[in-house]
Amino acid sequence: LSLKPICRISFTCALSHNHVYPNPIPEFAKSETRKFQTQLFRKLSENVDEFGDDLDQVVAVCAQIFSEFLHKDYGGPGTLLVEPFTDMMVALKKKKLPGAALAARASLLWAQNYVDKDWEVWNSKLK
Repeated sequence: LSLKPICRISFTCALSHNHVYPNPIPEFAKSETRKFQTQLFRKLSENVDEFGDDLDQVVAVCAQIFSEFLHKDYGGPGTLLVEPFTDMMVALKKKKLPGAALAARASLLWAQNYVDKDWEVWNSKLK
């Protein structure tokens, strides 16, 4: 009985279609992080019972991770990853901050709704 992977050929073919994404844009990353931080604060402040006095710290942790992702890895539509949002949840739990899952989910939903669109608008202004 052979245990060779059946899908190896099709997986390799899928990877052979390299698409080069633009490098991250530091100015976009800074601007988008500010927008994210402001809007995440507004969203999470609706749950005062959940976050209490820790709201500022929760938002700061999420914004730091989001900023690092935008500065290092985000190169436009097609490059939004789920990892920074899981990293947010893990970091919040490690710091024993409340609402880790809620904050990470709100962050992910915000990013899905805005980041790619904001990138397109940003780059349309450069042309």
